[in-house]
Amino acid sequence: MSLINDYLQQVSGVLQKISAGSSSLEEAAGLIADAYIAGNNIYVFGCTHSAILAEDVFYRAGAPAFWRPLWGPGMSITTTPGFLTSAVEHNEEIGKAVISCSRVKKDDVLVVISTSGKNAAPVAVAEEAAKRGAKLVIITSSNYREQKGNHSSIANLWHFTENAVIIDNCVPCGDASIVAAEKYPMGPVSTIAGSFIMHTISALAIEKITATGMTAPVFLSSNAPGGAEHNGKLLDDPEMQEAYLLP
Repeated sequence: MSLINDYLQQVSGVLQKISAGSSSLEEAAGLIADAYIAGNNIYVFGCTHSAILAEDVFYRAGAPAFWRPLWGPGMSITTTPGFLTSAVEHNEEIGKAVISCSRVKKDDVLVVISTSGKNAAPVAVAEEAAKRGAKLVIITSSNYREQKGNHSSIANLWHFTENAVIIDNCVPCGDASIVAAEKYPMGPVSTIAGSFIMHTISALAIEKITATGMTAPVFLSSNAPGGAEHNGKLLDDPEMQEAYLLP
């Protein structure tokens, strides 16, 4: 029980720290809401385990239908051997290609997720999107702020402090919060923290959207009464059909 309680306390502590920085959550939600109201797109990008967080809000019960993930080649642990995903997320050129092959444009919002903030691919994604005039929201950990990664000219995602909303996910360096068997660092918290952040800014954005009188697009569970019918109406919208590759 002591290990369980220790992990619970560590996770709770991280979530409390994130909540204490609620101004950045509100600011990010404001950017997202404003983009949606203006008819612009909201994108999300992450590599490897951070890509899980893009999946977590896409076509998800209880999540907005406006999320548009940018899937990077070789960056999903579900389809690519683990060590290869690490090599790919270090590749600056692939990061640039993710944006050059996308529809990201001026005044769209892009959420870039990388706990270390050091890998060249997410840094390049942020850099190229900023060049197009997109508004950036960055989810990363301040515990890596002084470390330099492998991008050719930018140390890490904290480089964008002046022109991005940065949300500190407060994840410890190494993403381990407990020690098992007295010697094994374990208990990662980045996925839990990231999911909390993504769903929090989603809900805050929906509140801001509905405050204008608009009906916000939120998916319901298709396994709950009326959910399938509700989602079907959402997906009848031509823009939704295009986004979800429907015929």
